Amino acid sequence: MVFTIKHNSTCKIKEHTFIYLICLFLSLIFTSSIQAQQTNLTKKFGIGSQGATPAFGGMSFRYNGLAPVYLQTVGRFILNDQDGDHMLGAGVSYAIFEHRGKWNEARLYFTLEGGWRYKTQTDIEKEITKTTTLAAGISFGGELVFSLGGIPLGLNLSIGQGIGTENDNSQSKGIAGVYVGAGIHAYF
Repeated sequence: MVFTIKHNSTCKIKEHTFIYLICLFLSLIFTSSIQAQQTNLTKKFGIGSQGATPAFGGMSFRYNGLAPVYLQTVGRFILNDQDGDHMLGAGVSYAIFEHRGKWNEARLYFTLEGGWRYKTQTDIEKEITKTTTLAAGISFGGELVFSLGGIPLGLNLSIGQGIGTENDNSQSKGIAGVYVGAGIHAYF
């Protein structure tokens, strides 16, 4: 009985601490966002993370200096013992709508993008499967840029159609499908 009471009180303390930290974090976000009037949201470079289902994504670099044309590269290098997963992608976006307000920037865009992925995987029988994927697609998306503590932060979401080819040790097959992408970037 004593253990149950002690365990329950420990859980409640953890819950309250977690709730307190969330409230503190949200209050910092809201108070620092007030500085958005003083922050120039139009920056040329962005760095962050970008991903698209089912297999492409990684660290991302954006260049906004040619607006309304935007350039982006995405890459990753993962090595886990004998297994590996490497990816490199690039895209060119054209903004069809842009709004620059006092508190944020918003844009809607079309993107042409392509990617390459090389994956090695070892199964239970120690057989290594090497898979190479080449794909390209077109997507429609949007981005919202706002100030977070004086740093312009961009959130984007897109949906598109892609086609490509996947080659492994035994076969080659065509792939096609709808993909959803999302990312977050800090601009400087």
